[in-house]
Amino acid sequence: MTQQQPLRFYQFSSFNKRGGKTHPRVARTRNRILDLWEGMASYSTIAEELDISISTVVECIARAKRLKDPRADRPFRHRKIQMAEKRRREIRRLLDDGYRPREIAKRLGVSKRLVLIRMRESDASTVEKTR
Repeated sequence: MTQQQPLRFYQFSSFNKRGGKTHPRVARTRNRILDLWEGMASYSTIAEELDISISTVVECIARAKRLKDPRADRPFRHRKIQMAEKRRREIRRLLDDGYRPREIAKRLGVSKRLVLIRMRESDASTVEKTR
C-alpha cells in the first residue's frame, strides 16, 4: 500500500504547470473566500473559517477586484456601516412580521430605544414616499 505524499506549496501554482490552469483546490478556496466576503464576513473571520492566513484572504479579494468579480464589491467599505444597514433591514422585517419593539430588541441584542428610533425613521421614510 503506497501512501500519497501531500503536495508542496509550489505544486499548486498554475505558473509551474504547462497550460497555466489553476489547481481545483485553489479555485475552490477562492470561491469560498468570495462567497464569505459577499456574505459580509471580515478578513479574520474568513481566514479562521477556512484555516488560511489573512494575507491570503486579502490577496484573493484584491485579485477578484482587479478581475471585476461582482462578489468582491461591497456597497460600503466600512464594516460598522454595513452592520448597521443589516440591522436596519432586520428590524424592518421583524416589524413587518408583527413583532413588538421589546421582542425585536431582545432578539437582535440591541436596546429597545434603538428599535423605536428605527421605527420612527422607517415611518418617516414611508410618509415621504407617499407624498
